[in-house]
Amino acid sequence: MPKPTLCCSRAGGYCDRCDLLVGLPGLHVIGVDRDEGIGAFTVTVESEPEVMGCPRCGVVAHGHGRREVRLVDAPWAGRPVTIIWRKRRFVCPDPGCPTRSFVEQDEDIARPRALLTVRACRWAIAQLRREHASILGLACQLGTTWKTVWTSIKPVLEQAAADPTRFEGVSTLGVDEHVWRHVSTKPIEDGGRGPKELTGIVDLTRDQHGRTRARLLDLVRAAPAPRTRPD
Repeated sequence: MPKPTLCCSRAGGYCDRCDLLVGLPGLHVIGVDRDEGIGAFTVTVESEPEVMGCPRCGVVAHGHGRREVRLVDAPWAGRPVTIIWRKRRFVCPDPGCPTRSFVEQDEDIARPRALLTVRACRWAIAQLRREHASILGLACQLGTTWKTVWTSIKPVLEQAAADPTRFEGVSTLGVDEHVWRHVSTKPIEDGGRGPKELTGIVDLTRDQHGRTRARLLDLVRAAPAPRTRPD
């Protein structure tokens, strides 16, 4: 080629193709690094400078620099990914407003004070449901710890479990007993890891093509076997 083709057309600006590849709406990629030792990627992103109103009083806030927040993202090409989000900081100029300063938030990207991005939580839950992955295995793939993964996806799972619409359209149920052999029988409050015997409830409704959904609806503690006295 007589002239090289660059992905980023102008120095110092944002590249729409890099943004499209990373896929975080509203955020622009400003840097990508790779740890050659473990092959993990670190992607630095930021939003464009724009007018922002105070979330409490609505007065136009003053920009006050940026604050870097590190988030675990879904793996890319089998490699762990860390997002460094350079969040904009603002100061409310209204002396009567109780909100002195705040940082930008976007709950479509990550919840406030989250450790994982929203799509990393969705990826982890999909792996649990479809691939029967363990939390520890997911933590290894994400390049983080068991506690970080579980504390991030637990509220999402609890919210989904409390949603009654998940039972809509279910006409056939399957029930299966399961025993976790690596889990002790001690209760969680005594340092155990929860129930050992569980009953899985699965949606076996067939679609218009006759294919079964095989969707896990719930896991409940199995009823203990009745004790019998010898004659």
